[in-house]
Amino acid sequence: MVMKDANRFLLSVPEHHLAARKARKKTRGWQCPGICIFLAISAISATGCAKSPSLLATPPAPSLAAGDAKLDLPASTPFAGVWTSCKGTDAAEQCSRYLLLQRGKRICGTWSYFASGDSYEGRVIAEVMSPLEARRRRVCGRPGSETRTECDTGWEAIDRPLRLCSGKLDDLDGNDGCGFADYERAEDKGRSLQELASQPWVQACLSHKEARL
Repeated sequence: MVMKDANRFLLSVPEHHLAARKARKKTRGWQCPGICIFLAISAISATGCAKSPSLLATPPAPSLAAGDAKLDLPASTPFAGVWTSCKGTDAAEQCSRYLLLQRGKRICGTWSYFASGDSYEGRVIAEVMSPLEARRRRVCGRPGSETRTECDTGWEAIDRPLRLCSGKLDDLDGNDGCGFADYERAEDKGRSLQELASQPWVQACLSHKEARL
C-alpha cells in the first residue's frame, strides 16, 4: 500500500523536478577533498606570480652619468694628472706627454714623445721622495732615448727624476733646479686617466704587484 502511494507521488512530481534531483545525486557522488582546494589556491597564486616579473627580476645596475665617469684626483696625489710639453711644435699629436696616477708613494703611468718623424711611448713606475720630487725606477716601451726594453719582455731599471716646479713637471737628468720644467698640467678631455686606471697592469702597479704581470 505504501509503495503504491509512493508511486503515485512520483507520478505527480513534474519531470523537471525529477531531473534536478538526479543531477544533485550525481554531484553528491564525488566531493573534492580539502587537499584539492589547497592545490587550486596554490596554482592560482603561482600564476599570479608568473604574471608579475617586475617583482622577481633583479633591479638593473645604476648607470654612470657622463660627468660621474671622470676620475677624481685628490690633492694628496700632486703628481697625478695629464702633463704635456709642446715645446717646438704646434701639432698636438707631436707633444710629449705623461699620464700619471698616484697612490701613496707609488706613481704609475705612461709616457710618449715624438722624434725623427715617429712616435714613441711606454710605461713608467716612480717613487715619491718628497711632496715635490719623485724618482722614476722602472720603464719600458718602444726602444729609443727613453728605454731599450719592450714592455712585452719586462721592465728596465732606471733612476731618473720627476720634479714639480711651480705647477709644472720636470723630467730632465742633472737638473737640481726647475729651470727646464716644461710639462704643463692639461685637462683630461678624453678621460685618458679613467682608461689608464682600468688597465690591469696599472692596478697591479698601484698595489705594488707589478712583478706578477
